Amino acid sequence: MTIPNLPLPDELAAVRADLKRLTTREAELRQILLSDPDTRTGADYLVEIKTVKQDRTDLKELRACHPDIVEQFTFPVEVTRIELRGISEDGEVLSLRRKTA
Repeated sequence: MTIPNLPLPDELAAVRADLKRLTTREAELRQILLSDPDTRTGADYLVEIKTVKQDRTDLKELRACHPDIVEQFTFPVEVTRIELRGISEDGEVLSLRRKTA
């Protein structure tokens, strides 16, 4: 949904707010579906609950116990991030946390 004449940073902030709201709602729905089997059948979709085992590595503990091995397999990666900043009514650039507080 593109709003005409909305500056791109403002649209990005709105999209991120929507994503946060939707992520919160998804967590609520997941909790309901996990706790109440009667809610798992809808008009168009059905929820199946599956539990799988996954192996995880505790990187913090691995670094503490075997720093040389971790260093051997650690390498730099360039990451590009887009960070939003707020603009106050008087034009001051604010951290997003201050802007939304």
